[in-house]
Amino acid sequence: MRITYLLKGLLICVIALVVISCEEQGLLVNNNEVSYLRFISDMTKDTTTVSFKTYNAGEDAVIPVEVSIRGKIQESDLFFTISVDESRTTLPQHLYMLPNECKIRKGLLTDTLYVTLKNDPILQSENRLLALQINEDGEIKQGDRLYSRALISVTDRLFKPDWWSVNDAGTEQNPGNSAEWYYLGEYSQRKYELFLEVLKEDHVVFDGKNKQVLRKYALKLKNKLKEMNAGKEQEYWEKDENGLIITVPVAG
Repeated sequence: MRITYLLKGLLICVIALVVISCEEQGLLVNNNEVSYLRFISDMTKDTTTVSFKTYNAGEDAVIPVEVSIRGKIQESDLFFTISVDESRTTLPQHLYMLPNECKIRKGLLTDTLYVTLKNDPILQSENRLLALQINEDGEIKQGDRLYSRALISVTDRLFKPDWWSVNDAGTEQNPGNSAEWYYLGEYSQRKYELFLEVLKEDHVVFDGKNKQVLRKYALKLKNKLKEMNAGKEQEYWEKDENGLIITVPVAG
């Protein structure tokens, strides 16, 4: 009898865990009647940060936002719309444009929509937030709660980018940042300004993902510094805001 009660207890625990798991995910993975759409980033941890300092003057920022699908398998393109979560958004309406219609193409589990941002003097002194949400309509529902919003922070100020900070090199015992170790060296605002200048010469907006692009423009910056320092005594070489000579360690 005792074993029977134990088995029943274990069964109840398993069922409860399954139900909780489904609730946490915010969707029924086996439901073939509903398409659950969600953004790919956890809104409690990941915010896309956009600085207009990385763009040419007067240029709009076109930001990719990825959306994934669960639930009903689509036999054709799935069209949907997005809107702004007013309770979280602080970016004025005239500074962004949302796509009129979005879609996840047939055969894809993840697709991309694009949001256009515009610059404004208010962004020179502060960051503003744009929060996006998927509109529920018929068979389209929002997916996991933690992935139900895409957050974009917008500014016209210069800041150290994540790709120049994240530990993506070394070992667990000695982690480090590849941009700092192998390509650009220690961050300074003046060095970053010069790096952005060589990117803008080719109309490139660097997101930190492609290391070949990082190496190419780190080399361009290294050559730019050589030209700037040519014929000068070392004490007059290009310095950063801390008075240190700007160097770039990339090989080549």
